[in-house]
Amino acid sequence: MPHADNSNMQLSLNNTDASSSRILIADDDPSILLLLKHILLAEGYTVTEAATGSEALELCNNNEYELAIFDFVMPDMSGIDVCKILSHQINDTPPVLIVTSLDDDASVDKAFQSGATDYITKPINWSVFKNRVSRIVKAEQTRKVARRLEHHDPLTGLPNRLLLLDRLESAIYRAKRNNTHVALMMIDIDNFKLINETLGHDKGDLLLQSLSTRLLDAIRETDTLSRIGGDEFSLIIENIERIEDIVQMAEHLSNILEHDITLGNQNIHIKASMGITLYPQDGNDIGTLLRNSDIALHKAKDLGSNLYHFFSPDLSRKAFRRLNLENNLRNAIDNKELVVFYQPKVELTTGKARGMEALVRWQHPEQGLIPPDEFIPIAEETGLIIPLGEYVIETACKQFCQWQNNNIDINNISINVSARQFKEQDLLGLFKKIFSENDIDPSHIELELTESALLNNEYHTESKLNKLHDMGIKISIDDFGTGYASLSYLKRLPIDILKIDRSFTDGVLTDPDDLAIINAITGLATALGLQLVAEGIEDIEQLNKIIDLGIDYGQGFYWSQPCSADQYMELLQRLALNK
Repeated sequence: MPHADNSNMQLSLNNTDASSSRILIADDDPSILLLLKHILLAEGYTVTEAATGSEALELCNNNEYELAIFDFVMPDMSGIDVCKILSHQINDTPPVLIVTSLDDDASVDKAFQSGATDYITKPINWSVFKNRVSRIVKAEQTRKVARRLEHHDPLTGLPNRLLLLDRLESAIYRAKRNNTHVALMMIDIDNFKLINETLGHDKGDLLLQSLSTRLLDAIRETDTLSRIGGDEFSLIIENIERIEDIVQMAEHLSNILEHDITLGNQNIHIKASMGITLYPQDGNDIGTLLRNSDIALHKAKDLGSNLYHFFSPDLSRKAFRRLNLENNLRNAIDNKELVVFYQPKVELTTGKARGMEALVRWQHPEQGLIPPDEFIPIAEETGLIIPLGEYVIETACKQFCQWQNNNIDINNISINVSARQFKEQDLLGLFKKIFSENDIDPSHIELELTESALLNNEYHTESKLNKLHDMGIKISIDDFGTGYASLSYLKRLPIDILKIDRSFTDGVLTDPDDLAIINAITGLATALGLQLVAEGIEDIEQLNKIIDLGIDYGQGFYWSQPCSADQYMELLQRLALNK
């Protein structure tokens, strides 16, 4: 018989009325079937009919009933046979009332031995029949409610730990049979104890009920959500074919769990941590999976709030590192682990560092300096690029303002903006705020965007770029030549600078195709009046060739790797001496 779903339910022993009771009747005599149905409907029951024993068996296997009424004798399968099969096939059989014209001791014994709850003989005494049905139905309703109280949490109506164990065992069995995966997630509200202590347990209970509803709305009907104690929930996710799907599910649930709720007069920002373990990678039995998910949960909470952590040691090293980086990245900004480095942009005719590019780096307390190509894609996917990008823009502009106030001869600073950041962040409002606070002339600021960022939703892009450009901000195309073939955007959009991708600079001395491409870009930029910057210059031979091609500015390790603000000052002094 299908188990009850995850929806909240009223767990009350008083919920025993006829209107909520479903009865199945099976008889091959149409006149008896019609009469039984008429009597039961008049009493307020919901009635389902079956003309044969096999039909009754199928209905019982796919539906819940408070009572099944079977005729003793039916042509394909007797009511006694159906009763026997039901008692062996499913755990929670409905009580069965056998209707029979036989009232000898052997027939009565046979009915009870098959698993029947009671019997009534023909011709039927309808008063006795109605009383007997009422008694059985009320007993069954009381039993079901008591069973729900035993297996469900009375506050949220969710399955409790006892039912979780049963569901997890069944899920493992199905996964083994179908060669799929099962995920077990442990979910714990961050700082719930503090909420209980400051607002009271009644407000804490409201939060738990709200959170259970929020989670139920976010999961599939086939998943099992349970409350296993206090502020701890668990979630069983079945039919997993790819581990990547669980990463997406965890990310989705992290976003769902983080929300604002008003409790009393207080607006509370809720976050939760999750520990995740997988069958069969992390264990083949219930106890191991429960233990490993709990270990993963504690690891997530140790790392900070609103994080999820996989236990699985069998995830690839790259995937596992990515998950750890994602978890840590959430707190990196608050913990001031992100730092802004600077790389000079050198005027090639004079050798003077006229500007610089601001580049974010992650100084992890345990793993050291993490390069941007590892964490920027994660920030993009998760949306963390928005606060990260805001931090970089604010930090770089403040540093530039400080240098200008100290009369350091730096003409401009360029800042990278990712595709998602450009699309979702209010850059116009952010720069207005920064320029006002730091008294910066916008003409000293350059925004670097890739071609893909510019050509996503072109109308929106053009409008946004025009507003930024009208403020005085210059627009630079990063990695030019590696993106889209259509160049019509160069005349439509307010672009000031093209940065030649380092892949072309690498081959400028050895690859005729790279040289031809750089020549073409140079001619295009000259015709359109755009400034050119060659990226990735690493030695004097490349530098001389780039100068011969008439390119305005260069960047690369020939002058310096990206460095801290203090190191940049030393670099400027060295460049001034060597020019």
